[in-house]
Amino acid sequence: LKLKQHSPGTGADPPFPRSRRQAARRPLWAVPLQAMAMDSCLTAILRETMFKEQKFQRKWEDQERAAREAIEGPKMPPVQQPRKSCQVAQLEQTMRIQSNPHVGWQRGRPHDSPQSLLRYGVSRDGQGRKAYLDHEGRRDPKIRFGQQVTTSHEYGWTALGATKNYKSSPFAHRPLIQGQFYRPMGVSFSTGAL
Repeated sequence: LKLKQHSPGTGADPPFPRSRRQAARRPLWAVPLQAMAMDSCLTAILRETMFKEQKFQRKWEDQERAAREAIEGPKMPPVQQPRKSCQVAQLEQTMRIQSNPHVGWQRGRPHDSPQSLLRYGVSRDGQGRKAYLDHEGRRDPKIRFGQQVTTSHEYGWTALGATKNYKSSPFAHRPLIQGQFYRPMGVSFSTGAL
């Protein structure tokens, strides 16, 4: 967009508005980008325009909500369970008021309420956050997310069917034996000598 030279006697608006009245007469798309960069007058007009649009949007949403409540009736807020503090949960656990969700649950099996695993016990004992993350980490991403969330999911999303019947070659290198029998240094388990 080229700026034209303004001549005082032509009657055309200059490229840079000199007053609010001049800026208000000109549509925003007609103002060159160079004029918008440091113009505080135009910035104030834009700010006021956005404020008016937001005000109109809120007014419209309130009218829509009132019309919907007139048809359906007032919407009741959902009843929320009061949250327990950490201290109250610890007291209930030490006084055995709350039952232990880890009893009878085997690692690797699905649990009825994983949130109870999170809220009971401490990670040092293999309970609490550690048990919850272990439980959630073993769930299939298809069940956990429902769709591919990251690009790494694209690679393994259908891999379970392809690797279900996989068997390694009988001639494959198995370093397990080498790591168990041949030690570079240290005590031999069979003789006990160095």
